[in-house]
Amino acid sequence: MIFILILLGVLTTVLAGHIFIYRRQVARLCRQLAFINNNVTQARPQVDINPKELKDLVEQICILNDRLNETRISSMRQDEALRETIANLSHDIRTPLTSLDGYFQLLLAEGVTQDKKEYYVEIIKSRLESLSGMLDELFTYAKLQDPNYAIELMPMDMAAVTAEVLLSFYDDIKKNGDSPAIEIPEEEITINCSRSAYVRIIQNIIKNAIMHGRNLSVKMHKNRDEAIIICSDEPLNSDVRIDTNRVFDRFYKADKARSGKGSGLGLAIAKELTEKMGGRICARYEDGIFSVEIAFPVIRAE
Repeated sequence: MIFILILLGVLTTVLAGHIFIYRRQVARLCRQLAFINNNVTQARPQVDINPKELKDLVEQICILNDRLNETRISSMRQDEALRETIANLSHDIRTPLTSLDGYFQLLLAEGVTQDKKEYYVEIIKSRLESLSGMLDELFTYAKLQDPNYAIELMPMDMAAVTAEVLLSFYDDIKKNGDSPAIEIPEEEITINCSRSAYVRIIQNIIKNAIMHGRNLSVKMHKNRDEAIIICSDEPLNSDVRIDTNRVFDRFYKADKARSGKGSGLGLAIAKELTEKMGGRICARYEDGIFSVEIAFPVIRAE
């Protein structure tokens, strides 16, 4: 009987010791977590004892903490991107508005001849068209950010539509003094897409090339599974380094001096439309040549 009582006493003492150690370790763990929660730190909680259950708990806490850090960093980046977007958008809209105000003041000034008035009216119309196009691109980009936004796809002759779009830019290309290199197959190349969306893609890419480059080149070919079109140009400012990882980002402009040219959304919209229709798009900058390549799966004839 005495032996049993002694054994129970020893077991009780050991159990009390383990409980004390566990409580002390949990309290230490709580202090570590409180410090991590209240400070920006890369510290991770640690334990001094090695029971599997406690180690598993700490591991799960570390995983949760890592996820929270990733979420916090992502949120900070999104906030920074939003601030940059608002700043760029405000600047790009304010520029034509300021110009409009100036020309309206000139138009209303006393002693302005009729020829001058007509000249100012034409400039005002041009600025309004620019502003309208900018807002249209912003609206389009906002729509494309909706994951539920769907594009109806239908069979289309990619070669014929591409040729039509290029022909519509004839006057703009001629004004630049360029002699573009155009290579489009005469055969029909059928892909599944929205004609209006595809036209928008090619228009945006060509506009970007005409606005910021020279010596336009548009080459199209078909391999076994894809129809591929490559639009290339030589950037007007050869000193500017183009970051091909960012050219499809909203409002990205390699040359900050370009701020008055375009909305900075053209290539971003082209990327969104291409990918929503099952195509792929990429950019390259090699040996002073900037290229945008898009590709769509070809519909094979039965």
